[in-house]
Amino acid sequence: MLGKIPAARQEIIDRIAARARRAAHRRKPVPADRFARYFYNGVSELDLVQRGDGDLAGAALAQFTMGRVRRPGRPIIRVFNPDAARDGFSSSRTVIAVITDDMPFLVDSLGIVCTQERLAIHLIAHPVFGVVRDRHGRLTDLFLDDACPDAKPESWQFIEVDREADPARLVALERRIKSMLDDVRCVTTDWRAMRRMAREIASDLGKQMRGPQAGEAHEVKALLEWMEEKHFTFLGYREYRLRRGRTRDLLRPNPGSGLGLMRPNRHRKQRSVVLKGDGREFARSKDLLIITKANSVATVHRATHLDYVGIKTFDSAGNVTGERRFIGLWTSSTYNRSPREIPVLRHKIQSVIDHFGLK
Repeated sequence: MLGKIPAARQEIIDRIAARARRAAHRRKPVPADRFARYFYNGVSELDLVQRGDGDLAGAALAQFTMGRVRRPGRPIIRVFNPDAARDGFSSSRTVIAVITDDMPFLVDSLGIVCTQERLAIHLIAHPVFGVVRDRHGRLTDLFLDDACPDAKPESWQFIEVDREADPARLVALERRIKSMLDDVRCVTTDWRAMRRMAREIASDLGKQMRGPQAGEAHEVKALLEWMEEKHFTFLGYREYRLRRGRTRDLLRPNPGSGLGLMRPNRHRKQRSVVLKGDGREFARSKDLLIITKANSVATVHRATHLDYVGIKTFDSAGNVTGERRFIGLWTSSTYNRSPREIPVLRHKIQSVIDHFGLK
């Protein structure tokens, strides 16, 4: 059953559903009017009333046709300027249509792409459906609320943005959305593994609490445990080995250690970092912990510079051998707490809060 929605919205959706039923030329696995009701259930009546019922019905049917066949793990993406003869509806805006496996951060991350491309969003429908498909990926049933056990959650996003007339820009936007979806999939697939690495490193530090670094090791262990308790959104992890040279050092990624946004792929090559001067001196220093901001902006969840937490590794003689690096974002619960409430690394967390304005 659909949840209760405002009467004004219900009246508009009833009209759209009736138009969709009349416009559907072929029998569909889900009745066209039922799909239209599902598709617009969460869209504000203030947005719906600004568009014609016929175009809204046509847009829903176009999205339904686009999603009739889809393989798991393979998103469908289309960025286009609607044409009534071709698409069954018209719009003065450019449309971004995405159908993919449901994952956290999808709506926020697509919003990042639109914002960075300077495209204002004028309408968004983003229902999460329970979809039943056969072994060939053909849709056989679809639910909004009470899905059957065989249904898999899928995100069906339809977004109208400022019109973009340049075909090359439309293609580039589609590619960027595909890259963003790859990033979201890497992060959500590896999320548990990244949290497990934080726990494992904390456990390792607990076994090394001897000598002059014991106090710092205790604090870093507590920090990692605190991060893992949902105070840090883990977006990437990688291990590095420090190779010392006569005039410069290299920080080399360990093959196969990358997780999330730090997985190697065609967009992100694993490259060694050349260290000279102060950077080289800092990499060799005995400081166990690095907390700073990365140079790159997150492509997932929030468009802000990534937070970087690095834990150095040492040999038996106490020399730095490498680094275990996490990138991600401090969660809102971190920002909203007083430093006095944070039971670990109070002086270091305070300096981070002061420096980056994390009040």
